[in-house]
Amino acid sequence: MLKMNSLMITFVVVLSAFGSLLHAEEERPTAEHVLDFLKEKMPESMGLLERVKEEEGEEGYAEVVESAADLLMEYLEIKREEGAEAAENFLAEERTRVRMESLVEAWHEADDEAEKREIRKEIGKLIGAQIDREIEHGHRELKKLKEEVEEIEKELTEMKESREGMIAEELREILSDEEEREGEEREEQEEEGDGENVIKQSWSQEKNYARPYWVNIPELDDGEALPVIIFLHGNGGNARGLQRMVLNRYPKVASQSITVFPEGYRESWNIVSERSKADDRAFVEAIIRELAERDDVKKNDFTIIGISNGAALVNQIAIETELPNIKNYISAVSPLNGFQYDGKNFKSRGEENDYEEVAKPLVGKRLLNISGTNDPLVPYRGGPSKAIPAKGGKLPFVDAEESIFLWAKQMGYGGKKLSKPSKVNGKIDIFSYLDGDVVHFKVNEHGHNATQALSQELLLEFLKGE
Repeated sequence: MLKMNSLMITFVVVLSAFGSLLHAEEERPTAEHVLDFLKEKMPESMGLLERVKEEEGEEGYAEVVESAADLLMEYLEIKREEGAEAAENFLAEERTRVRMESLVEAWHEADDEAEKREIRKEIGKLIGAQIDREIEHGHRELKKLKEEVEEIEKELTEMKESREGMIAEELREILSDEEEREGEEREEQEEEGDGENVIKQSWSQEKNYARPYWVNIPELDDGEALPVIIFLHGNGGNARGLQRMVLNRYPKVASQSITVFPEGYRESWNIVSERSKADDRAFVEAIIRELAERDDVKKNDFTIIGISNGAALVNQIAIETELPNIKNYISAVSPLNGFQYDGKNFKSRGEENDYEEVAKPLVGKRLLNISGTNDPLVPYRGGPSKAIPAKGGKLPFVDAEESIFLWAKQMGYGGKKLSKPSKVNGKIDIFSYLDGDVVHFKVNEHGHNATQALSQELLLEFLKGE
């Protein structure tokens, strides 16, 4: 290997300083493309490149061109992700860096004091320009922070003004008119006396505990096998209340599918810091295994739909399960939380809810998330909840649009994150990946009640893959 002198070392370091974001799957540019790029965008580097060729030969020259290829790929990456302006700013920094290195070397080689003074002035100008850019960048960032603070103050004012209405709205969504129908529900249970099944489990809070779930099977003349939809209630809710709501709101769905309603222990599902410490994934998987044995069930056409805390369990099952039967996952008003995805990896819950083990979710699944832009419990743009507790504070959430993008990548999507909706349906901005297999509903002007935007038609459209 040819030993590089200080000139070549300087040039290689300069050109490769920002080459850390490369993607192995991208096609590497040819030497011809690299030289065209340098001539057009960084002509200051051509003199240094020729000097490397003269002093180090073809091997040294080729090594510098490879480093320049890293620079070109980084430029293209920034252009794709952040836009042309950000890419040009990146190159401006690189041009300054190359010019600075060239002037420093020239200063060391100069013998004439007058020449040294002129070079010193040029270096000072470059340093000054760099400081000015940093000041300008700081002002832009400060402006953004001020705008964010103003937006937060506006949201807090709106929340304060609409506090009583928010309470009433959340009560309606969580209780599902439970207070008005308690007597009717008791009568129905006494009359029906069937449809209830149990799975027995033991955990720290219970031993051999019979966990109930209810199954509704539509009457069909031809006896065909049907898909199964499992509905998971929210925190403070219950299976029977959700069952009534579903059968009333989605009668066509219920007439075409076997619908299942499991009951969370202590009206909750075990995610991070809930009242329940049960293994809820194992509970739902046991239900799926039992139902998959039936002749009237399509073995590999299970859907799990969850609301709020139930949606968090949907995400956790999608992250951890190895069952092949589940086709669709639908999470309403709960994208991934910060324990389920730590910024780099999906995480399994673990026996102690430590979320330390990296998980690899099954691929080839279909997912739909619904989130409201004005949700006071689960912030649409991510960050800690104002109310939901977690270890060490409040439960953090991933930005809703980022959450669905992470799922799309896990399911095989290789493109950029969508910055604009694929289409709009009333107040719903629809972000669709993989031909509609991974979808996000951004429900504008809705809060933690955004599930209401999931009409029967939209639900059937997603389930049928239309």
